[in-house]
Amino acid sequence: MELDFSKLNNLALMDFTELPPEKQPSKTPLEPFLGAEEYKTPPKEENALEGQINGLEGIPILQRQADANKADRERALAVYREYQSNIKVSSQLQTDILKGAKRGEDIYSLFLKAVQAISLMTSNTVFYSQLNDDIRAIYGAGLLEPKPLELELEEVQGRLERLIEASKRGTETADSLQRIERAIQAHKQRATELKGMIEKAQGGESLTA
Repeated sequence: MELDFSKLNNLALMDFTELPPEKQPSKTPLEPFLGAEEYKTPPKEENALEGQINGLEGIPILQRQADANKADRERALAVYREYQSNIKVSSQLQTDILKGAKRGEDIYSLFLKAVQAISLMTSNTVFYSQLNDDIRAIYGAGLLEPKPLELELEEVQGRLERLIEASKRGTETADSLQRIERAIQAHKQRATELKGMIEKAQGGESLTA
């Protein structure tokens, strides 16, 4: 027995637009998806995808904020450690000043220790270095007070010893050795000058004569 599809064919050829609106067939559920250009991502999926993209873009910002917070904590910790170290050294200087005064230590040494303690407590290193330089220049080289000259000579000799030790380590480059050698010669010359000024201040014969 053969099937008769003629009615179906006629139905397919019918123009439903000629029918009244109430008799036109309703759109099928698949019709919105038949045109590729009409396809759109469902709103929920679109919002989820946008959230993931925004989340990925926010990762570098969060990382930078975390790095900045870490750097701030490290700086604060470094400042705190320096503060604690300054307090410790300042306390030791105060003890040295009290003991030095009882031993009759020269006033220049006591004064410089007091200035150094103030500089540490106020975190103002320029205060100490400026006064130290002024005392050397005015009371030492200018007024030829023996003690400021002797204090400077001690510092020069201490630096000279460290430079000589550095030149003997054998770990420096040729350029570094040349710079160290020049510094050694400069310190030796300054030490000789200070010794001559001390002798002159004390009224004796110059060691450079």
